Amino acid sequence: MTQTPSSIRRIQAGDAEALMEFYNGLSQASIRTFRPLGVKAELDKCRDVVLGNEAGRETRYDLVAVHGTRIVGWCFLWDLDTCKPSFGLGVADDWQRQGLGATLMDRVMAASDERGLKQILLTAVKDNEVAWRMYAKRGFVRYGEYVDKADGETYLRMMRCEDGTVI
Repeated sequence: MTQTPSSIRRIQAGDAEALMEFYNGLSQASIRTFRPLGVKAELDKCRDVVLGNEAGRETRYDLVAVHGTRIVGWCFLWDLDTCKPSFGLGVADDWQRQGLGATLMDRVMAASDERGLKQILLTAVKDNEVAWRMYAKRGFVRYGEYVDKADGETYLRMMRCEDGTVI
């Protein structure tokens, strides 16, 4: 059964605990492919995410999909104060494969276009074919790969450029 979130919105004050619950509620398989806050999220790190979205700071652009009071998806652009911001996307296990990730990504990519971002970087676990194919459909190209010494995983480096070139 396809589910629809109550809302998709910018992360806001008061969301830190819900973000931590979302993140720490992911399965081991999901954490293997999505861990911008590490293996386990701490409340302080989630508060930092919220703070980075406050007016006047805006070093981050984070969208959350909310169902009731529960965050069920999170998509972001970080390091907006640099020339190469980074992208990330995670969806709660019980909401995966229903199009929520694509919807979140499309909204964040539209925000990046509105901001005139010239490049966006991401890394994806090489065997996470569903993810990297979705990224490729939205203009990301592979420009390298590496094996992480800490976890032994092979990662793809991908980039989306305004003019289609890879630097």
